[in-house]
Amino acid sequence: YRNTTREQMVKEFQKVRDNPEPKAVFFTCMDSRMIPTRYTDTHVGDMFVVRNAGNLIPHAQHFQDEYFSCEPAALELGCVVNDIRHIIVCGHSDCKAMNLLYQLRDPDFASKLNRRLSPLRSWLCTHANTSLDKFQEWRDAGMKDPLLFSSETPLRRFVAYIDEEQKFAVEDKLSQINTLQQMSNIASYGFLKPRLESHDLHIHALWFDIYTGDIYYFSRGAKRFMAVDEDSVDRLSEEVRRFYS
Repeated sequence: YRNTTREQMVKEFQKVRDNPEPKAVFFTCMDSRMIPTRYTDTHVGDMFVVRNAGNLIPHAQHFQDEYFSCEPAALELGCVVNDIRHIIVCGHSDCKAMNLLYQLRDPDFASKLNRRLSPLRSWLCTHANTSLDKFQEWRDAGMKDPLLFSSETPLRRFVAYIDEEQKFAVEDKLSQINTLQQMSNIASYGFLKPRLESHDLHIHALWFDIYTGDIYYFSRGAKRFMAVDEDSVDRLSEEVRRFYS
């Protein structure tokens, strides 16, 4: 590091040292295969990155008296203290947390005893249960119908079709549903409400396929995750400029 990238990084640090202008708060999974600065082509000072098992943002209902989790603290630091206007949630394929969540459909595996033995199971049962419930309802209905999610406000809802082309494993479908559910969870925090209601703060969803390197953006216009490529980039860029600038 000292003999290779250090010099360039110091130059970048000097540019943003006194006046950084991060553009996004970026929530993603802690999976070692996920390197968000690579596939978003971002650099020093561009965004705040928050990582945990399953790219979860707990719903505000879990914190009655005080917010005692790093995720809402990161939202406040980024969007209130630093006035960042974009929040991005990024899930991914073959997510080990989502694979485990899929197994937690088994009531015995998700029992209180097992949750006491496993912080990871407890974390997922507590904060990803809504995602799992939504997935199971969708699966029981045949996995073809669109799902309905709330976003920046309870009245701003969007429809989502999940993997209509049947490209991904069932656990990856759950991962995509979980990623979209976090948008609703983010909007549950009262300290974000004024900016969300005035369209001064926006929530986006990305999904990364670690095996192909493709990154997908959830387009509310297309009602699905769309691969960001040469054919779609202009359309998706126009959607972002029109509705989220």
